[in-house]
Amino acid sequence: MLHPEMTSVCRRAVWAGGLCLVLAGLAAAQVVTISFQNGVNGYNGTVDRQIGERDVDQKDGITVANYFLDGYKPDKSSPDAQGLVRFDGVFGADPNQIPAGATILSAELVVTTSQVGNAQTGGPYGVAGLLQAFDSQTSYFVSFATVTTDMGSRGAWWQDGSATRPVGGYGAQAQGAASSANVASVVQAWADGAPAHGFVIQAGTSDSSKTQANTVDGWSICTTGSLLTNERPLLKVSYTTAPVVRNTFQNGLKGYEGTTMALVRSGANALIADTTAPTNPERTEDGLTLNQTYLDGVQFSDAAGNTSSPDDLALLKFANVFSAEPNHAPPGVPVAKAWLVMTTGESNANAHTVGPYAAFPLLRPWDLTSLHSSFGAVNGLQVDDGDIGPALASLVGFIRGSEVWFDVTAYLEAVRTGTPDYGLAVQANGTADGWMIHTTGSTTIDARPRLVVYSGDLATK
Repeated sequence: MLHPEMTSVCRRAVWAGGLCLVLAGLAAAQVVTISFQNGVNGYNGTVDRQIGERDVDQKDGITVANYFLDGYKPDKSSPDAQGLVRFDGVFGADPNQIPAGATILSAELVVTTSQVGNAQTGGPYGVAGLLQAFDSQTSYFVSFATVTTDMGSRGAWWQDGSATRPVGGYGAQAQGAASSANVASVVQAWADGAPAHGFVIQAGTSDSSKTQANTVDGWSICTTGSLLTNERPLLKVSYTTAPVVRNTFQNGLKGYEGTTMALVRSGANALIADTTAPTNPERTEDGLTLNQTYLDGVQFSDAAGNTSSPDDLALLKFANVFSAEPNHAPPGVPVAKAWLVMTTGESNANAHTVGPYAAFPLLRPWDLTSLHSSFGAVNGLQVDDGDIGPALASLVGFIRGSEVWFDVTAYLEAVRTGTPDYGLAVQANGTADGWMIHTTGSTTIDARPRLVVYSGDLATK
């Protein structure tokens, strides 16, 4: 059986059978981290299966050491292939299970790229929660037919009701490398009582006409049939059963309208204030006036500062987060976890990105009139210029329609304890690959930027 790893110290404890037995008068650590991987500590509850457009791509992972995922191409030279993976026996009253109703502080789905020919990929691939069960008879066309388009099937896909929106992703992968995707929101839903049907790993279609996937660069991943235990799919979860208050702040949800969002665009020249340029001038747009729009990373085309890819970034501030009023985070309770959730657009075939994009704490005041040239000695936002703090989270692998969960716990806890709140910046972190996002003006209300806050004192008692 699995043995939980206590993430804070069990003082004056006796270890027996791998479990921490705490002496009377002392409470155990409030946060527990536990992993599930076939062949480790007696666990054998992982089931995985490949499904795809070709008959040969329907197979159980236990029968092979690896299989290829791939993205759709209209000429069929790259048929869509997806991976389904489930971890049975994760929840229960056993010490080596997650208790029902627990608060999930983090959850990672870890997969390893195989070392067969061309196993590597440039990505992106996404991971979503399955909303229907699968077994050894599950197939791409029969089990996941769609009624929303004339495509016949997209496999397990969020717009067809067979999966959640993708909530995590994988970027470029090298042979033999292990990589993780954030699946905390899916595992939280299971802890709250939703059926634990597992995950789907997929390239994702680019638009409703299925003209092409986000990527057609195949990716070979190791399966439950891998001879090496440490290459098999792994689910790693940190949870607590201590009291935690959960709140979400999103324009249009429970009467909240406190989000301010500015889209700051460098224009054609990222090094000077160039508001009079005839095309692509420096400018800032209010997120409320937009629906889906692009962020982008700067790429200079000459020494004068002209760009072939502009520096387009987002500034966000959530007002009135802490209050004793209902639907607010309690000001007297530490922030146990906080995420800024951005949603990838789906109205353009190039909405996706390999990334990386990052969330940063802002260190300067701003408003909807602030321009790219308004910050510090150097245009745009830089840590060295005192505009932003170090990246709170830098993530990769955003497919069409996916949610991107930036961990901003440190920022929000600092705000709660008195640090001035200038909000958050989201910008490219070393890429010139654009990323389409939903804004505060999105017509899809649940895709607008949101701040998810878990409040709880999880210090060792």
